[in-house]
Amino acid sequence: MSYRITVLSWFTAALVFVFTLNSFAGEEKTHTVETTSSNEMLNPEHEHHHGVKRDFGVSNLFEGWLSPWKPYEEAETQSPRVPLLRITPAFFKREVRFNYLYIDDEHHDEADVNEWGLALELPLTYRIKIDIESKVLDVNTVENKEHVGFGDTKLALRFMLLESEVFSLSTGSVINLPTGDKDRHLGEEVTTVGQQIAFWMDMGHRIGLNTFLGADVPTGGEDRKDADVDFQYGVALSKTIAINNVPLLEGITPFAELNGHKGFGLDEDEKYRVDVLPGIRWDISHELYVLQGMDIPLNGTGEYDKRVWFSIIKDF
Repeated sequence: MSYRITVLSWFTAALVFVFTLNSFAGEEKTHTVETTSSNEMLNPEHEHHHGVKRDFGVSNLFEGWLSPWKPYEEAETQSPRVPLLRITPAFFKREVRFNYLYIDDEHHDEADVNEWGLALELPLTYRIKIDIESKVLDVNTVENKEHVGFGDTKLALRFMLLESEVFSLSTGSVINLPTGDKDRHLGEEVTTVGQQIAFWMDMGHRIGLNTFLGADVPTGGEDRKDADVDFQYGVALSKTIAINNVPLLEGITPFAELNGHKGFGLDEDEKYRVDVLPGIRWDISHELYVLQGMDIPLNGTGEYDKRVWFSIIKDF
């Protein structure tokens, strides 16, 4: 009963948080619509566009750092910037995300894990964004013991380096806080700091290319049998299919992610890990999206058998 109360309380707080943010966003959009409606009447070619164009290069590197963030302009002929499941996006979106993740046989058959996550991505300006992610875990161990509680918390501060209508290049500093209890299999009990760089490009025909590189370094906490430095990388392709005026089919985006992980400072017989994650994204309604996919290991490290993902994203 206690774990149900924990999960229910967490979801209730999350929903209240989302609706509060959405109310503020609604007020902002009201002013935006009033100021742009006359421009759309005078410029019919923009009737399928919304948001603001980007043009940040080396020549204007010091611009946009203090300008309030606004959504991207998107056209039917361009590939939309679509956040996926695992790979770090290079572009900035203002959204809240609910994640559900089921992990089968994690850590060499030690446990099955149900994970509920809440992530907030909040651009402050065109160039600066903060990310906050918290988790609630339900872990069933091989000894048939069940542990439920809060997991580790991740914070990130991201910076946009270069951006145009067809590409985004950003970097970010990430810290993982050990808020989960390691004795109950809910966390690592170690603080890590990392640096990431991500790139997105419009490949034409509404196909998007995502790439990502990152490294995490442990800085404190309990001893762990892990790497001195964790190196991560990933690449993904997505294809947005537009079927106008058909409910649930106006923005289907199938995608495939290839994510890798390599630890330095481990035993020589320890292998690197490469996973493939096929999935699909559905546009349910205006600024509400659902993603689902399955993460499958390719090189048989035994870290897990499979991971099933389900996410709900709300832009605001």
